[in-house]
Amino acid sequence: MFQSLRRIDAAMMEASGLMWRTALAFLALFALCIVLSIADARLFQGVSLWLKPAKFFLSLSVHLMTVTAALLLLTDKARRHWQVQTAAAVIVAMSVFEMVYIVFRAARGEASHFNAASEIAGILYTAMGIGAVLILLATALIGWTVLRQGPATLLARATGWAFLIAAAAGTWSGLAIGSMGSHWIGGDQTDATGIPLLGWSTTGGDLRPAHFLGMHVMQILPGVALAGSGRLVIAAGLACAAGFAAAATLAFNGVPLFSYP
Repeated sequence: MFQSLRRIDAAMMEASGLMWRTALAFLALFALCIVLSIADARLFQGVSLWLKPAKFFLSLSVHLMTVTAALLLLTDKARRHWQVQTAAAVIVAMSVFEMVYIVFRAARGEASHFNAASEIAGILYTAMGIGAVLILLATALIGWTVLRQGPATLLARATGWAFLIAAAAGTWSGLAIGSMGSHWIGGDQTDATGIPLLGWSTTGGDLRPAHFLGMHVMQILPGVALAGSGRLVIAAGLACAAGFAAAATLAFNGVPLFSYP
């Protein structure tokens, strides 16, 4: 087992040491936030104020790991091209910026998202939005590179298209949330009555499920591709598209994806 882990670590370091080490650091910080959520009794919107940093550390860790793994589909020359190297650096830099700000606000018991309580808060929140878009654009560039320069395999095609689809879906849903100034649409707008851990509303519309599904196409389609069936990949892609559309439609109509009796 340890030999397998060492081989994985060596391969991922070869693909992109910068992204891989950042992903592992974020995973460790996710665990630390879970510990802090137990040790620190302070709440924000009815849940531990360390829950949001924990979710974002985990989400960005998975994102970084996925993109790093995708680079293994490229030749060493393609991985070292300045465009790919710049995309990787942008993903890491923007991810670190996002998490530093989220942790800073959480430690103070304040909102990081939709926080325009002061001029500087509004500027930093806008910068977070720009950073998120840059992460997705850089991810799309890597997906396009995998399609253009990767091997002619089902896994490479599924990975490339998954990155492009996730970037488009994530950008659209993220901008929709940002333009409304909230991911909630009606209902009790607090995480305390939402789904445990995820916080998705159980009383009204919430765009986070659609955003979540749109982003995680990055893992779903390549994972399905490992089964070796192109038809299965297409079916999974159509299912994800239908699920994304349904979740977004429910949210805009103020209907929760899940509700408790």
